[in-house]
Amino acid sequence: MAIEFLDIPLSQLTTLKVGGTADRIIRVSSEDEAIELIAECDQTGSDVLVLGGGSNVVCADEHFTGTVVVIDIRGIDWKSDRAQVSAGEDWDEFVVSALERGHGAFTPLSGIPGSVGATPIQNIGAYGVEIADLISSVRVLDRKHLNVVDLVPAQCDFGYRTSIFKKQPDRYVVVSVTYLLDGAIDVFVGYEQLASVMKVNVGDKVDAHAVRQSVLALRGIKSMVVNHEDADSNSTGSFFVNPAVTRETAPEGCPQYALKDSDPRALTHVKLSAAWLIENSGISKGFTLPDSDGVIRVSRNHSLAIANTDGGTAQTVIALASHMRQQVFDHFGIELEVEPVLVNCEMVALTR
Repeated sequence: MAIEFLDIPLSQLTTLKVGGTADRIIRVSSEDEAIELIAECDQTGSDVLVLGGGSNVVCADEHFTGTVVVIDIRGIDWKSDRAQVSAGEDWDEFVVSALERGHGAFTPLSGIPGSVGATPIQNIGAYGVEIADLISSVRVLDRKHLNVVDLVPAQCDFGYRTSIFKKQPDRYVVVSVTYLLDGAIDVFVGYEQLASVMKVNVGDKVDAHAVRQSVLALRGIKSMVVNHEDADSNSTGSFFVNPAVTRETAPEGCPQYALKDSDPRALTHVKLSAAWLIENSGISKGFTLPDSDGVIRVSRNHSLAIANTDGGTAQTVIALASHMRQQVFDHFGIELEVEPVLVNCEMVALTR
């Protein structure tokens, strides 16, 4: 096996740059290596943490007792109408490669950090596009039966920023994703903010190259693109998802978004801007806890992100996030849901 043992803390494997040491941190570069290693851990009863790009995870400061498996499986198999992409491939690099081949549908998702393997887990989405709509199948290791299976979207239980892989994290390990390719270089602009920046109407078709550049610019302004010169980009991206509430209980003035038609709540509920709720509960951009050293703060450029500006701790991240959630609950009675995966740490319970 060509596995690689890493002698580094988890903070060096995550975009939030927090996390302690572990019993073993092992990078695997093939499907067989991943299966063999995870099977060994399951048979010996060792805890397993699977990491890709580390862009949507908060790892505790304490030592992780178990094995961290870093998925670095590479390779893309291009077909005329689909591409099977290994889980360790960089997501944005795949977006660029697809665009170079004349497939522009992925460009509204440009700049999202992390690996391909994470895209179905979180059902990543941005600017009116969800990856679930562009997936043909997801190849996974089913740890329950110790076999590799291909799941079609109907089996993935996709929802807003969730999936069966997120709901059952100890069962499935994504090894590759097959995406649909439509050969279209023009894409629909389905999000008002993006349409406004591009000076087009929602629903207009626009050249995908222009869409990518506009999306990258928007994400850069919000520090939502990894940038080593921007401390506010040391984050998990959005720390909370936009909550869905009944139309009657939506706070006045809060931006609202329609749920997807496939959502059974679509007729009775609306999705609210979590960023608006946070800012209108008294949490401003750049906010830090009074008793902290200010290293961990709400991003100065996006109120949904928590940034680690210089060697902060997961403990402070959780304390700040818990405070933000409590403020929103106190002001609006709405409980925000955490988007990143919390490893060996948990939010402070809401005071009701």
